[in-house]
Amino acid sequence: MTAMPTPYLRRLGALVLANLFGTGLAWALADDLVTWSAQRDVARVSLGAGAVLTMCQAVLCALAPARLIGALLFQAGAGLSLAWVMFNGILPLWWMEEVAEPVGTFALLALAVTSAGAAMRGAAGFRGRWRERGAQALAGYYEPAQGLLDWEMMQRQLAPPDDTSNAFLRERGKPALAVVVGAVLFMLLGPGLVFGASSAAAMAWAGAIGLGLAFSVDLAGTALAQAYTVRQLERRDGAVLSAFPPGKRRQRKRRR
Repeated sequence: MTAMPTPYLRRLGALVLANLFGTGLAWALADDLVTWSAQRDVARVSLGAGAVLTMCQAVLCALAPARLIGALLFQAGAGLSLAWVMFNGILPLWWMEEVAEPVGTFALLALAVTSAGAAMRGAAGFRGRWRERGAQALAGYYEPAQGLLDWEMMQRQLAPPDDTSNAFLRERGKPALAVVVGAVLFMLLGPGLVFGASSAAAMAWAGAIGLGLAFSVDLAGTALAQAYTVRQLERRDGAVLSAFPPGKRRQRKRRR
């Protein structure tokens, strides 16, 4: 049995730590917001769901070195881990006596709709770029006979022609960072707001968490759309595409 490449193990370790951090965050918030019995319920829910997420990520990590589609699904799992941390930042809300049940239900539905919309937005954004420049981007990076597709290099070709890495960071990186920082700040301020007021404060808390969830699920939706596109290529060309080994892309590019 071939050993799993170290970069994938490191990424899996980072995701496990992120999932554990999310559970610890939910436990810490619940300690100040709910009763001891409710805190145990929060911990059970967070640990159980986090364990399922971690097991799925471990399976995808095992598939990632051999299949490109596995690597992309594993990448989607990273977005879900970030979303899980964000969701744990509001999980105790549904056990708080100060929050009425209809308010909690509305907050849950609002977060679900926001997450679904963000996932579809991420997927639609990638599919749009693929329709416009997909065929051109594949040139030079796709070898169906060998079952190889340098997905990372190909993705760079999908960027707008006048786009550079610095421009990308200015366009997407800084706003995304602002969203995450804002969501974390509101997540920390949210419990105090809930104690001070009521339903409006609870919804403000949920809305702020929704910003972080939207960014995280957008990443996952984009990765899922990429995995779907790879699967379409495999079916069209009768190929089983493998991921390029981490760190080998530049060497391959020089040899071309």
